[in-house]
Amino acid sequence: MAEQSPAKKIRKQVKGVLCDVSPVKDTYFDAVLQHESGNSKVTVFRPEDHMHFHNAEKTRSLVTLQDVVLQPSMESSRGMDVFYTHSSKLSCVRNLGEAFNYSFSSGPQAVQLSELLNLHTNPKRVSINAKIIQEVCRGNGVVWDGQNLPKTEYTVADTTGCMSLTVWCEHSITVGEWYNITNVSVREFRGETSLSTTKDTKIVSIPSQGTAAAAQVPTETIRCDIIGANIKNHIICPRKHKLKSMTLSSPTLYCISCNTHYKSTAIVMNFSGHLDLKSETGNVVKAKIEDEVIRSALTVDPTASPKDIIKSFIALPAMQITIRKNVIVKIEDVPQKTEIKSEDELPIKVEPVEESDCGFLFISQVRKRKFTD
Repeated sequence: MAEQSPAKKIRKQVKGVLCDVSPVKDTYFDAVLQHESGNSKVTVFRPEDHMHFHNAEKTRSLVTLQDVVLQPSMESSRGMDVFYTHSSKLSCVRNLGEAFNYSFSSGPQAVQLSELLNLHTNPKRVSINAKIIQEVCRGNGVVWDGQNLPKTEYTVADTTGCMSLTVWCEHSITVGEWYNITNVSVREFRGETSLSTTKDTKIVSIPSQGTAAAAQVPTETIRCDIIGANIKNHIICPRKHKLKSMTLSSPTLYCISCNTHYKSTAIVMNFSGHLDLKSETGNVVKAKIEDEVIRSALTVDPTASPKDIIKSFIALPAMQITIRKNVIVKIEDVPQKTEIKSEDELPIKVEPVEESDCGFLFISQVRKRKFTD
């Protein structure tokens, strides 16, 4: 007789202590439940509950897994395997008489940033309450489905810590305000934990949650010569898909993702790359530059090529450039200083006039102030 699937087995509840909670594996994660009769393998098909399992493991709390599916284990050392499905619930007791349930009708519980910073394994998605401390940089990026979307990187903080948050697409966000941000992705890159919005993310303004513990990303403004540049162009269809290199002189351009031919006039051109900057001290800095900053510094013709952009940058005089996190956020003309010369340096103009019986008469010395740029 064929083995019944887990979904058809009787649903029960089990109690014990969790340990060995694994990282999220695409759509599930594993854990071990220790109980009076031994231990059981738990397979959890709700990745959004990973944080709650991790907290229960960390505090060594007694947990109750409700409405789970049990089936005989294939391992002789274990009696039953536990399947925690989308209809299952977890509750646990931290102190006598005090219980809490992580199943909220109002949505996911907000996680403190310090918890995310200190975790060895990060959950896939969380919700946070955070203050927007600083806009770090703006640009564009390609997401999993090939769309080239605008993105903005912020520094965010709560009362326990701060980290980087990348917000995809346009959102109404004000620096200095608090927000409840749900369904954000947690990532770790080069030892640094950061957050990124997803297609399911919602950002809602909330009252202040206290004093945010944050440090801003350092900003450096230098006067420098642009001695090198490498700029690339990105051709974007009306539905934000990145196209392969094409010539805009063609009347139409084809997007594989859309399976559509578009007018060349409907195509958007984005530029990005890096500049090599030589400061007055002789140091050379290489910094990234995005389309928005390029267009703020140069007048970009619709038919401009990357070579045209490079030539325009190289031709610029010394500029004042603001860099944040190795990204150029502003390019300006060097401010012109106005200096007033001292009285001793002012030129004296002596003009002779008509001769008189007493000799030559001179107009009294006239002092003229000159302003130098």
